[in-house]
Amino acid sequence: MKRRIRSPRSGQIQLAMATQLLRVIFGVVFGVIFGVIFGVILGVLSGAPGAQAETVDAVSTSPADGEVLATSPPSITVTFNQPIGSAATAVIACNGAPAPQTSPSVSSDLLSLVVDLSAIPLPKGTCNVRWAVTGIAEPGVQSDSFSFEIQQDTIAAPATVVDASSAGATTVAPGAVADPAAAAGTEVGSEVSSDLGGPLGLARLVSMLTVAILFGSLVLITVAWPEGVEYILTIRFIRMTWLAALVSTAVMVVCLTAEATGKGFGASLSPTTWFEITDSTPGIAALARVVLVAAIGWVALRPERAIDPSTQLPALALPALAVATMGFSRTGGDLVVVGYAAGVGHALAMAVWLGGLVLLGRVVLAGPGEDDLVHAVRGFSRLATPAILITVVTGAIQLYRMDSGHLSDTTHGRLMVLKVLPVIAMVVIGTATRQFVHARMGRAESMTAPLAGRLRRAVGIEALLGVLVLGITSWMLSTQPANLVAGARSSEDFAEQLQFVDAAATLDAKLSLHPARVGTNELLLEVIKPQTGISLIVIQFSPPVNAPSANPVTMTIDQLTGTGAAYLPPDVGLPLNAAGAWNVTMEITTATGILKQNALLNVRADGKTSDAPIPTVAETPVTATPTTVALATTVPSG
Repeated sequence: MKRRIRSPRSGQIQLAMATQLLRVIFGVVFGVIFGVIFGVILGVLSGAPGAQAETVDAVSTSPADGEVLATSPPSITVTFNQPIGSAATAVIACNGAPAPQTSPSVSSDLLSLVVDLSAIPLPKGTCNVRWAVTGIAEPGVQSDSFSFEIQQDTIAAPATVVDASSAGATTVAPGAVADPAAAAGTEVGSEVSSDLGGPLGLARLVSMLTVAILFGSLVLITVAWPEGVEYILTIRFIRMTWLAALVSTAVMVVCLTAEATGKGFGASLSPTTWFEITDSTPGIAALARVVLVAAIGWVALRPERAIDPSTQLPALALPALAVATMGFSRTGGDLVVVGYAAGVGHALAMAVWLGGLVLLGRVVLAGPGEDDLVHAVRGFSRLATPAILITVVTGAIQLYRMDSGHLSDTTHGRLMVLKVLPVIAMVVIGTATRQFVHARMGRAESMTAPLAGRLRRAVGIEALLGVLVLGITSWMLSTQPANLVAGARSSEDFAEQLQFVDAAATLDAKLSLHPARVGTNELLLEVIKPQTGISLIVIQFSPPVNAPSANPVTMTIDQLTGTGAAYLPPDVGLPLNAAGAWNVTMEITTATGILKQNALLNVRADGKTSDAPIPTVAETPVTATPTTVALATTVPSG
């Protein structure tokens, strides 16, 4: 039996409790803001260069600047006047062309940068070495160059190809693995958050569900049940739902941050790290949802603000905007603006439908009551019909954009088919329930216990089906739709671009990565040449030599036969688990032989753009045959 709040004393107690809770929340918020501002000021002051600070500079090089050597040196060493950081690079060019080389390493005393040339000797001619380092005591990138001459070529040992099946290696096939955790592997490294797929999916599901319930409940109260704010059961329900929304949304953002940056869950708890996910539309939407859900507390603590004309607009706008962020969970593909509009409309209509159902089942139909309960049920019946129609139409638009023609050959498409089944069941049950309400409650003056029980069972089944649909939706967000590939994206939008071009003009390819930092990375491979005859492409990412615990990553592609592109989406991601200069080796097997080139990729730990140059190197023939992994996502070039 529900009871309304009638006693003035009870109202005073509720107001006092709400006021006290608001004070605590505002105290915590202002405390966090003050702490962040104080930390920034302290960091600026402590990082300001002192009067005695010394700039990082090279004190010696081996070979020396201008030295003439008979053959290639076994190594190149640059010694500095103070310790340097691990994100150091050295680029070698001989006779005006980039030379093949291994990734540079920093000595144990942090005073020297070393490039090992024992396996890859330099050719005859004039060689220029350009280095770039960051100091530990003195922040900032310092760079310089020196030259030396080699009089004779050195016979090099055969090149070694790292097999993807070797210990510690991780093999990635673009689009072939739907589960991000599976794509990242289990041995990528302790700092790469490849094990957060489950917690992220659960947090995303609870966040979507609770935010939708908040909006749908407030809409139903505003439109058809203003008396609801007088029930203590309603107030408790809204407050508990809001707390669950706040916690689950925060956990979702923490998991997204850990997954994007490669940091652990604990290291991503600080709100200052959450801005690392602002380089994507879904990341920005997730951050906006956190802020909006926190702001919803203003109406969750005082639900009567939803029916007060002076506060009604913001009281409904806050949860509406929070729900709208769900419409930005997907990017790319054709008709992007239409996709965003359909996504937002789908989320809002779904929330009105599902949120109203849950409020009916948990509060309105909890027992018999007065005529206001009848009005609430009738009002929801009027709201549900257009909400169902909009949900179905916008869902069909999204299905066409994301999975048309691929409902059976991708995980996302198969999940979409699975999602349609409970939606159909919801529509059938909902239609029957609305017909029952229209026939049996048209002239009812109160809610009897038998009527409430019967309606509660029907509404409960419909709501459970809605939760199942949201669960499938959360699962789908961890997979890649077939039609939302990188065809609509430009490689210029990626943080790092590696160019592979040989002197004979037989190879022309570009490898683009984003955000090019520790963690999972979006990848786009564009092949211009060879135009035909490609049977296999293998891309090997070898970690910096000063990161012995990092794992190599091998990506193999066997469905790109010529000019075109291959795409690895960010929700699968290329796992790179160490900062520094990674050596990237690309092998393209053609009908006439195997082409191989190297390049250096600067992987950052903090997400800041590096000024160090990214070289390409000359073609080197190899005889090893790489392991083949099928490619599922290819994009024909324009």
